Amino acid sequence: MKQFSRRSALFSAAIIPAAAAAGHTQSAATDGALLALGRRFHSIAAQLDDHSLDTGWDTLCEFDRVLTEIVGMPATTIEGLCVKARVGCWTMLGDFESADESAAGAQMAFSIMRDLIRLRFPHLENPGAVKRLFEEIEESAKSQTAAPTGGATAARSAGGAQ
Repeated sequence: MKQFSRRSALFSAAIIPAAAAAGHTQSAATDGALLALGRRFHSIAAQLDDHSLDTGWDTLCEFDRVLTEIVGMPATTIEGLCVKARVGCWTMLGDFESADESAAGAQMAFSIMRDLIRLRFPHLENPGAVKRLFEEIEESAKSQTAAPTGGATAARSAGGAQ
C-alpha cells in the first residue's frame, strides 16, 4: 500500500486550487456573454422605469430579445446566476412576497432568486410592490369610472332634449 508523503499532500494542496482557478476563468469567460446581456437588460430596464422617457417599439423588441436570451443561456458562475436573479427580481417589481402562492417548483426558483438578491443586491427587493401596483390600477380605474365623460353626458342630454 502506498503512503502519501508530505510532498504529495503539498502538491495536491497546490494543484487543486490552481485547477479550480483555471476552471473559474473558463466559467467566467463562458458567462461573459450572459454578463453583457445583463448589463444591456439593466440599461433597457432603467429606460422603462424612467417614465419621463418615451420608450419606442424598437426598445421593447430589444428588451424582449435580451430577456429571451438571458432565460435561455445557462449560468456557470455566481455572477451569471446573479444576472438571472436581478432580471427575475425586476420582472417581479422586487416583490418576492407575491411568489409565495406559486407552485412548489416556482417557489424554489423564487427562493433561490430571493436569496441571491438578498446576498448581493438587497436594495432591489421591494416587498409589497405588486400589491401596491394593483391598488394603484384599481384606484385609477375607479377614478376614471367615477369621472363623467363629456361625450356620454352630451349624448344623453341630446337624446333627452328631442
